[in-house]
Amino acid sequence: MGITLGKKQLNKGRVSLYLNYSYNGKRRKEYLGIILDAPTSAERRAENRNKVLIARQIRAKKELEFLSVEYHLNDIENTFDDILPTDKSNVPDFYILIGQYLDTYHKKDKKMVRACITHLRLFTRKKSLPITLLTKDFCINFLEYLRDHLRGNTPIGYFKKFKMCINKCIEKKLMTSNPTDGIRLMQFDEVTKAILSLKEIQKLAITPCPNNEVKRAFLFSCYCGLRWCDVHQLQYKDIDFSSNRLTILQQKVQSHSKNAILHLNLNHTAIKLLQRHKGINEELVFGLPSYSYTLRILNKWVKRANIHKHITFHCARHSFITNIMANGANIKTAASLAGHSTTRHTEKYVHIIDELKQKAVDSLPDIIVNYK
Repeated sequence: MGITLGKKQLNKGRVSLYLNYSYNGKRRKEYLGIILDAPTSAERRAENRNKVLIARQIRAKKELEFLSVEYHLNDIENTFDDILPTDKSNVPDFYILIGQYLDTYHKKDKKMVRACITHLRLFTRKKSLPITLLTKDFCINFLEYLRDHLRGNTPIGYFKKFKMCINKCIEKKLMTSNPTDGIRLMQFDEVTKAILSLKEIQKLAITPCPNNEVKRAFLFSCYCGLRWCDVHQLQYKDIDFSSNRLTILQQKVQSHSKNAILHLNLNHTAIKLLQRHKGINEELVFGLPSYSYTLRILNKWVKRANIHKHITFHCARHSFITNIMANGANIKTAASLAGHSTTRHTEKYVHIIDELKQKAVDSLPDIIVNYK
């Protein structure tokens, strides 16, 4: 399997970037929709460098996805075909529509819209995005992805631009409704924070999963609270098996938190999940597919376990923090284990636990009392 970054010369000195795939004699090109402008100024050269970095990041992530030593051959072939579908459909492509829209868009937020679409491409990992795939669940998962990879108000800002782009499709009568309607941005945690109880986690553990690496990584996160971005890049050199401790630089907060370096004690279950395929130092612990493909596997697995909740990978982190607090950990301990810089971020879980306790009490059946 080989994935290389290619360039196609366009008119007026522009260059289109694409990925060139070769696997078992098959060859495919995936145009990324990333265009390098003619380098006529320092500003354009800087923009081109950033675009090349994005393209290289896409290439590297796809290579990791396909070359994982944990994949079986069929898994690789299925993923290869899934990520690069053939263009036999007449359904409008969202990427093409937005590209055409941006060609005539000259407002100050144009760069922000482009950045939003870049993240959408990283999320979907597809060369095309038929508008029929833009469902409410898709939009919720995309917002979850933004929240997991960006910080501050940036995820909300990008999601608003995404919503604006969908509205343009509605104006052109290509879509009848906006699937982002009803997703409350400021209260997004209420929508997505489905918590798995310890019983439900055990239920998942004994339920077959379409991809055992996703299963192992998700259960590991349920028992240590690591984010997707940290689990995805976790290497065996980050783990000291003699002391059952893990040390990482948290990707999401490394630039702005004094607690960016996380030292985490691991329990017996977490260690057991790690040692299932113990590898060499530089080797990735988990051979995971892309984020969007992982969500699809999670969805199938959760349904197979007969758990009726909207579960994303980040729910494993929420479940870990909630479960350790429900089992007696104080708020300072929970904040430390979660890698939070203050207890402010952890306080919301106190309210979740209170709600769960109230729900448990309310689940008791009513009785009819007769005092006569």
